[in-house]
Amino acid sequence: MKKILAIALSVVMLLAVSVPAFAADITTDGGTGTAIIKTSTQTSGGEEGAGFTVSIPAENTIYWKALSTDLKYTVTSQLGPNTGVQVTVDDTDKAYVMTDENDYTLAYSLANTTGITASPVVNGAEFTYTVNVAEEAWNAAVVSEYADELTFTAELVAI
Repeated sequence: MKKILAIALSVVMLLAVSVPAFAADITTDGGTGTAIIKTSTQTSGGEEGAGFTVSIPAENTIYWKALSTDLKYTVTSQLGPNTGVQVTVDDTDKAYVMTDENDYTLAYSLANTTGITASPVVNGAEFTYTVNVAEEAWNAAVVSEYADELTFTAELVAI
């Protein structure tokens, strides 16, 4: 008997502390009620909804004797308020020298190396950076295929 009374008392206490999740009750007399709807920053699977993608071509061509070559990358983002994506392009080893298979070198410089999205939500915003090779460097270079590796760094920034 004591067990039944203890269980019944527990159930009554549980029901007493539970809070109904109704925003308003509309009776048979009619009337109106309100409810709040709100979004979550997570997907139904629990993943964060905010994010961005920077699309970079795997290889870019700089034509022989070209003093300035504009190259492009794109940014797609869906972020929170006042947040943008900043992308910085730099030479991976900071030497600013392309080399060929025989270790011949060709010096270059980079310009327009930082791009920042103007809005938290962008769809394929295109950014341009420039590879410059001085005429003197071209004139001193052995005709060959030179290459170097660039690093793209992306981070969230306040806009």
